[in-house]
Amino acid sequence: MGMLYGVEYRYVDILWLDNFVMNFSILWITFRISKVKGSLWRLWISAGIGALYAIIFFIPGFEVLHSFFLKIALSLIMLLVAFKFNTFKDFFKAFTFFYATTFVFGGVALGLYFFTQDYMAIQKGVFVIKDYPVNKLILTGVLVIILMHAMWRFIRLHLSKDELLYKVKIYFDGKEVMVDALLDTGNMLLDPISKHPVMVVEFSRVKELLPQEIREIFTRSLEGDFHTVVQVISKSGWIERFRIIPYTTVGNPSGLLMGFKPDEVLVLKNGKWYTVGNVVVGIYNDKLSKSEHYQALVHPEIVA
Repeated sequence: MGMLYGVEYRYVDILWLDNFVMNFSILWITFRISKVKGSLWRLWISAGIGALYAIIFFIPGFEVLHSFFLKIALSLIMLLVAFKFNTFKDFFKAFTFFYATTFVFGGVALGLYFFTQDYMAIQKGVFVIKDYPVNKLILTGVLVIILMHAMWRFIRLHLSKDELLYKVKIYFDGKEVMVDALLDTGNMLLDPISKHPVMVVEFSRVKELLPQEIREIFTRSLEGDFHTVVQVISKSGWIERFRIIPYTTVGNPSGLLMGFKPDEVLVLKNGKWYTVGNVVVGIYNDKLSKSEHYQALVHPEIVA
């Protein structure tokens, strides 16, 4: 029922299949963008339920199905079947993305059809389309994914900072520290060698994890001296674990960030700790937040 899709076909199975494909496309896009737990088989079943509704919708004597409240109830059933919700926040996110995707999908699909085809009608308050081309359905899906990602990025950029804070545990050489990390949607920093995402952490929070010779670099504020950093790292027993990461900021077009490859990084999401692989921790020798609300900046890929 993501987008009720009426078609003038003589065969019920084709009507069901058309609506099934449409519903599955909307559910799959919701699944990919919302990141709420689900599985393909659950999406298939949910899409099938929505497609069955589309058939019954056009059967005489079932006008009660035209009710707004029954349509909402059906969409809730589809979401409960398609996804596994651990928290109300997960449900609200899936519900929001489901309807946002439905409206965007419907607008894009009808727009493409309007400019390329010549048959469209309205029956029982539902758009009735004849022979919607598969290639345009695929193009619609691609455009919707691009639009939804852009919308979600805009929303995240305007959320309060509290909504973007994560607890993160960092393990190195048998030691552990925990920091409050802010999701930085503008952080595209990657380790130039491994191409792994970089999480920037204040030196004061990770200094207990570091070897003495590495600590000395930061306590003497020499982290920006490339030759000194290279010399110290080359003599360190941890040479394979440390990185030199170039970065660019306003007023500093050629900055250097020293980092290391931790043993393990855990992120707290929805009340559960998740292991994050392939992360480099960049060390920042200053405060990231004047209010000390957070002590790290986390790359979007790390919490995706």
